[in-house]
Amino acid sequence: MHRLHCSSLRFALMLALLAAQGPALAARLDPGLPDRLAGLDVAGAVEVIVTFEGEGPPDGQDLALLSGLGLKGITLRGLPVAGVLATGGQVQALLASGQVRSVWFNAPLQYEGGGAASTADVKQAHTGSPVHGRGMPYSGRGVGVLVNDSGVDGKHRDLRYPEHVVQNVAGRVDLHAATALGPVSYTEDVADTDQAGGHGTLVAGIVGGTGHVSDRGRFKGVAPGADIIGYGSGPGLSTLDALGGFDYALTHQFEYNIRVIAGSFGNSADTGTPFDPDDPVNVATKALADRGVVVVFPAGNAGSAEATITGNFKKAPWVVTVGAGDNGGGLSVYSSRGSNGNRGRVQVGGEVYHWVDRPTVTAPEASADPGRVGTSMAAPHVSGIVALMLEANPALSWREVKRILQETATRIPGRTAWEAGAGHANAHAAVQAALGAGDPGATVHLNRRLDGRAAGPSTAGDRSGTGSTHVRGSGPVRTETGDG
Repeated sequence: MHRLHCSSLRFALMLALLAAQGPALAARLDPGLPDRLAGLDVAGAVEVIVTFEGEGPPDGQDLALLSGLGLKGITLRGLPVAGVLATGGQVQALLASGQVRSVWFNAPLQYEGGGAASTADVKQAHTGSPVHGRGMPYSGRGVGVLVNDSGVDGKHRDLRYPEHVVQNVAGRVDLHAATALGPVSYTEDVADTDQAGGHGTLVAGIVGGTGHVSDRGRFKGVAPGADIIGYGSGPGLSTLDALGGFDYALTHQFEYNIRVIAGSFGNSADTGTPFDPDDPVNVATKALADRGVVVVFPAGNAGSAEATITGNFKKAPWVVTVGAGDNGGGLSVYSSRGSNGNRGRVQVGGEVYHWVDRPTVTAPEASADPGRVGTSMAAPHVSGIVALMLEANPALSWREVKRILQETATRIPGRTAWEAGAGHANAHAAVQAALGAGDPGATVHLNRRLDGRAAGPSTAGDRSGTGSTHVRGSGPVRTETGDG
C-alpha cells in the first residue's frame, strides 16, 4: 500500500512537471490532457492524437518512434497524424521528441442539430435567371462535397447511390481494439452508412438532395447537382473519427473533385478558447485549405451567451463558420456567439494569419424535417452555396470564398459581427460575385496528388433538402475579416 501511494505521488508529480514544462518541450500539449492523465493510475492510458511535424502521413522515423514506445493504434494516410493509447510517461516521451508537433486528447464531439424558409436565395441560382453561365443554371454540378458526419443513406431517392452519392464510406476508429500500429481502415461503396438516426443523411439532403421525393422538387437541397461523398462515423463521434473524414477527403480529392467539406459537429467542452494552430483539426483543415478545399462548420447550439462557439477549430482563419438564423430574418436564440474583441494572429508555415472569434455568416436553422433545427442544419446550407460558387468559378480560393460570402450577406439588424458574423448568406448574390472574382494564386495545389492507398432528407417522412425564400435586409455590410 505504501509503495502504491508513493508510485501515485510520483505519477502526480510527473504530470505537474509535464504541465509546467509543456511550453518548453519540443511539442505542444493539449492544455486539458494533464488533468485527464491525473485521474488514472500509473499504468492507465488515455486516447491521444499525435501530430507530427511536416506534411504527409507519418514517415518511417515517426512510426519507429511510436513503435519504440510500445504504442498501438492507427495512422492516417494523408495527414501527419496518429491515434494511440498512451500513458503519462509515453506522452512525456512524445512531447520531448523533435518529430512531434502536438499531443492532443481524442475528445468526443457532438452533432450540432436537433418549416424551412431560407434566407439563402438558392431558387434564383437554380433557375439561372440572371445567374447562369453559358446559358446553364448553377446547381453545384461537378463539385464534390464530402459530408463528414454520421453517414448517408444512399438508398434514399433524393440521395441515390452511386448516381448522386458517388461514394459512401463507413469509417470508425476504435483505439481500444487496436492490437498493433497500422493505417486507418474504412469500408467504401456502402449504400447506406447512416445507422444513427439520420443526422448525416439530413445534412447531405440540405447540401444537395435532388428533391425528387417532394412535390415538384420543393425540398431539394441547395446544390442538387453536386456530387455527394459520404464519410460516416456513426452515432458516437470522436476527434479522430472526424480527422478520418478529413484525411479521406485529402487522399481522394482529385478522384471526386472534393472542394467542400460539410462538418456539422462541435466540441461542447471547448468554448471560449483561443484559436490554436496545433490542434490536430486545425492542422487538417489547413492542409485541405492549401489544396483548395473549403471546410464549413456550424458555430454551435450553445448560445445565446458570449464566447459559446463550440471548438477552437471553428475560429481557424481558413474555415467558414455558420450561425443559425431564424425564419424571421433574425439570429436564433440558441446559435453560438463569438466573443467581442477576442482575436489574434498566429504564424503557420512562415505565414501570418489573423483569427477572429465569431461566425462567418448565418443561414437557415431548420430543415424540411419538422423539429430538426440547429446550426447543423444551417452549416450545410452554406456548404451548398459554396458548391454553387465553385461551379461558377472553380478558381476561387478559400480567402475569396469567405470574402464573397461576407460581402454579399444580408445584415441582421441589431446584431454585431461577433454574434452573427456578416449576416444571412445570400446564394444568388454570392454566385454573382463569384463569377467576377480573381484566381487563387498558389494556394490551390491542383498538380499535387496523394495516393489514398498508401501506408437532408427527412427521417420523419420522405423529404429532403429545403425550399428557399429571400429575407430582405439592409444589404451587405463591411466586415472585419483579417485573413478570412
